[in-house]
Amino acid sequence: MKLRGAVAAGCFAGLLIAGSLSACAAFRSIGLRFVLPVGGMPALLGVEASASMAFGRGAATLFLAADGRALITLSADVRLAESGGRGESFLRLTAALSSLDPLRWLPSVAAGVGIAFGSPVFSRLSLGIAGEFLYPLAFPLPMLTVAGAWEFL
Repeated sequence: MKLRGAVAAGCFAGLLIAGSLSACAAFRSIGLRFVLPVGGMPALLGVEASASMAFGRGAATLFLAADGRALITLSADVRLAESGGRGESFLRLTAALSSLDPLRWLPSVAAGVGIAFGSPVFSRLSLGIAGEFLYPLAFPLPMLTVAGAWEFL
């Protein structure tokens, strides 16, 4: 029960910090991202904040597992195409710190590349999906994630 309280407090603190950044002009969205348990990756739920950049967008995500393990990712999404309000596709470049391996005391470093797609659903709500090869965590099978976000811009 203590673990659930710590996870809930961490998610709330992440949302509070990211929400307070909404005054920043480049701040784009805040949302939740879920790692699908495919290819040996555990199911992870994360809080994601993104910002508009000249090349597309930048995103930071804190993922937590039910047993307390964590994954922090920083992604640069380079815009490939935009389809007039129906969605955007990106080339995703990612760096990560992971404490998913219970045998390691220090976090592991990972880097990867993949593709991402995001589409608006309502006026401010958007949904997205991404697949990325994150070496050594999600390789040779990609890490698949789905996201929902509240857009500020």
